Amino acid sequence: MNESWDDCFNHSSPHTCFASQKALIDMLSAPLSSIIIVGNLVIIVGIVGNRRLHSPANYYLLSLLLSGLCTGLILPSFPRMNLKSGFVFQVCFFFHIFPNFIFLAFLSNLLVVHYDRYVCIIHPFHYGPSWIHNCVPVVILTAWALPLIFASLPLVGWNSWSPGTTLCYFKFVFPPAYIYLEIYGLLIPSILAITAMTARVLHVARGQMEAIKKMHRVVQSDATSLERQLDFKYAKCIIGFFFIFLVCWVPYIVFIHVSFFVRNIGTRTHIILSCLGTSSAAIIPFVLVISNREYFDLWRKVFQRVGQCCAKDEDLN
Repeated sequence: MNESWDDCFNHSSPHTCFASQKALIDMLSAPLSSIIIVGNLVIIVGIVGNRRLHSPANYYLLSLLLSGLCTGLILPSFPRMNLKSGFVFQVCFFFHIFPNFIFLAFLSNLLVVHYDRYVCIIHPFHYGPSWIHNCVPVVILTAWALPLIFASLPLVGWNSWSPGTTLCYFKFVFPPAYIYLEIYGLLIPSILAITAMTARVLHVARGQMEAIKKMHRVVQSDATSLERQLDFKYAKCIIGFFFIFLVCWVPYIVFIHVSFFVRNIGTRTHIILSCLGTSSAAIIPFVLVISNREYFDLWRKVFQRVGQCCAKDEDLN
């Protein structure tokens, strides 16, 4: 299982080699993909079924969850993109371009969600009349259209495919200039922008928390309980911030650099990095909403009604 990507074509039993690679991909991607799909569906239904959550901010979140759901569905495609295959031109390009579009759309929607929260917190008096609040359909459409345009560039000519090419491989679909532009022109700047906006929001929240604590000390001399609660909540926010960056973004950044720039990487190493790197980024929406009980009110009510019905059936019996 330490063979490189080209070794299966020189392997004494190539079918066995490819079968072992596919088995490892399925073993890793199937549970991760299932968790991402189910988690996104749970929150999507929770938002759609709760009218109190029908707001511009949650519409952006719905778009993000939809892109996250699609990311979960195509998660097994990411490790397979680095495998050489015999797909024809049309199938090969779709096999590479569609997953790339979905993840770019996920990152674009994630950027929109963070910017919406950033404007709401940093500039609360300008949030109401702002374009991010009043142009929701246009912003969501743009968040999907721009990634689609960029992902489709190889299809309209920006590729390394030649008429004599017989194998389907990501380097034939995405030329080096395209890969560099995507990584250092789109992916890394977007991740840094999201991180910077989150850090700025936490800095403002820290100042507001200190102001609240100061005002409370003026009213009540003993404010230790309130201060402990505020400090605990802020500490959770800080932990969440570092969790997202270290656990969610760092594996993905390592994955894209190792996949595209490290040669002779072992099959097992690439598959593991691909599955864990992509899935770690895809769980970010869960981290954003996990502490908000409103997103789970619908499911709580459903489980309560089911429990009541089961209790009535037991009483009747």
